[in-house]
Amino acid sequence: MKLFLILLLSTIGIFCKAEPLEDNSFLVEEAYNQEPGVVQFIQVYQKQNKGKDWNYTFINEIPMGGQADQFSYEIPYAYIEAVDKTQVGDIKINYRREFVRSESFVTTGRLSVISNSGDYKLGFGNGAVGYEASLLNSVVINSKWTQHWNVGAQFVPKSKDALDNTADTSKFFWALSNVYFVTDTFNIMLEMTGSSFEEVLGQDSTTWNQENMISPSVRYAYDVGSWQFVPGLALPIGLGNMAGQNQVLGYLSIEGKMF
Repeated sequence: MKLFLILLLSTIGIFCKAEPLEDNSFLVEEAYNQEPGVVQFIQVYQKQNKGKDWNYTFINEIPMGGQADQFSYEIPYAYIEAVDKTQVGDIKINYRREFVRSESFVTTGRLSVISNSGDYKLGFGNGAVGYEASLLNSVVINSKWTQHWNVGAQFVPKSKDALDNTADTSKFFWALSNVYFVTDTFNIMLEMTGSSFEEVLGQDSTTWNQENMISPSVRYAYDVGSWQFVPGLALPIGLGNMAGQNQVLGYLSIEGKMF
């Protein structure tokens, strides 16, 4: 993680001109789709402060013609200390449609299919294909402050546990992000996320669990030709039953016009 911090700090003052930041939150989805022909590559690395577990996610966002429609996919890769394995998890395929767009307000809907590519016996996946839907909103409060919020739900029929028990599982989640623009290209963020989700307890039996986090973070943008690079750093803090489960998060986005 020192590399991410060095990269972030070293860019400030070296590069002084870039397009204003818009679609680069870490834990919260902003409602802005990619502009026509502009493709974005996102990498997110999260490491638990306690223990050796970590996860890395690669995301590729591609506009479908105009800005109203967008395709993306997410490939998770993780290390789980309990099984001492590093593997790919359940890959997610996303379609986003912009419903409302103005200078100060954007609303977008997302539909996703979650594959069963991860090894559920080792804890890397659900063992079944799942489905997810969410509503995303971005609001420009003023020239210095923007807010983003998400609500959504997930359903995985016949989700499996390590003993091959199956049960339908649901998940409900929300997220909120406040972004303060110190400059157009250097932002301070405070993200909050929460979810309630079912886990397979036995055959046709589930139990509910919760996860809540608050995450202070910073991000910075600089341009190289027609490409924009956005490194960032966050410190997610567990709340409630996750108290003490803190993390370090490194972020890097690269986007540019490709067609």
